[in-house]
Amino acid sequence: MGAAEDSAQEKADVARLYINDKTVPWWTDNPVITWPARYMLHKYSGIPAEEIDKVVMDLREKAWDTFPYPCVSHLDFLDFQISHRNLLYPRLVEQLKSGSKMLDIACCMGHDIRKLVFDGVPGENLVGIELQQGFLDLGFELFRDKDHLKAKFLQGSVTEDGGLWDELYGKFDIVHLGMFLHMWTYEEQIDVLKRAIKCLKPEVGVKIIGTKVGSVDGRIEDWLGKKIPAHNIETFKAFVDDAGKRTETKWEVDSELDHRYSKFNGRDTWANERMRRLTFELTRVE
Repeated sequence: MGAAEDSAQEKADVARLYINDKTVPWWTDNPVITWPARYMLHKYSGIPAEEIDKVVMDLREKAWDTFPYPCVSHLDFLDFQISHRNLLYPRLVEQLKSGSKMLDIACCMGHDIRKLVFDGVPGENLVGIELQQGFLDLGFELFRDKDHLKAKFLQGSVTEDGGLWDELYGKFDIVHLGMFLHMWTYEEQIDVLKRAIKCLKPEVGVKIIGTKVGSVDGRIEDWLGKKIPAHNIETFKAFVDDAGKRTETKWEVDSELDHRYSKFNGRDTWANERMRRLTFELTRVE
């Protein structure tokens, strides 16, 4: 297949993203439930070990019906993104235990919040926002903690002003941006980052952490008719600097690309050869 045919196929595949269709390339019949996820579901949720596979697979069907993101197929709602970051996570846990507060934007089923609570963070210090109410409901179903979890979950859109956002501005020490920033155009991504900055306390040392789809060459991708920046380290730094200028803030940027989302990781074989995962930690310095 030539380059033109590859490009046409890629566009056709992406156009099916929002269709509840299990013939899409990213659907898998055999997703892996990792050991940390099994441990969490057994110890935190109280699910008997022998029932975990059925519970998770049944819930995946409901999640796919709620919204068929590629991450649903691969059980990324059991991929505790923040805790994978070995240098960041212990510092984050201790900070949150000491009274700092974190907002998790696009929290999906609230899995990262539950992992923090499991590791000793008071739920009162954690707030999650998710566009799809169905994901929030499924989080309570999967983790079985509706009657005792003290974290707060809100349904809302990161693109809409007012409402719940007015109550969140200036309240947090940390904002977590889950796997969603890459869904927007450059200016839309700027608006999201500006909103995250507004949710932080207006002081030096506050942080924005997160994960997004990136690329090795920091190019603009055509995605569902939109021009989407797939940042690399250099373009992401320039992007953050731009947002800083627009908000009269300055940020230290620590980011890296890895193969967690990549054609070469044995899982995301449908991805193009440029795709990578970009993780980041932004610390306000002015």
